Amino acid sequence: MEIRELLEIQRKFDREHGWGTEKTNIEERLKVMEKDLIGLIGEVGEAANCLKKVRLYLDAGRDAQKVYDVEAPHLREELIDVFIYLIRLIDITETNLEKEYLAKLANNRERYIDFKKTDS
Repeated sequence: MEIRELLEIQRKFDREHGWGTEKTNIEERLKVMEKDLIGLIGEVGEAANCLKKVRLYLDAGRDAQKVYDVEAPHLREELIDVFIYLIRLIDITETNLEKEYLAKLANNRERYIDFKKTDS
């Protein structure tokens, strides 16, 4: 399945629940973007908390693998929530994900061309 298909699935789901991102005026669009950005930040925080629990065990010299095994499903769920908010924001901002990602990747390749050489 391609990303654009996932975008369309999410768009349809949102429409069915009255959460559509097809807002026409700027005030409505901003309200949706602000709400989704706050939601995104919250989900990133929840994902960070999963990792923090594992880190605390590791730093204490305890069996962090067991804690990771418990936290990994929660971490994956939070990362999917992050993804959902991201694709909603991508949709409402009418971002051409494939095109803009590839352009940014090309920019980063150029920008960090010497990074790998100096990192070793």
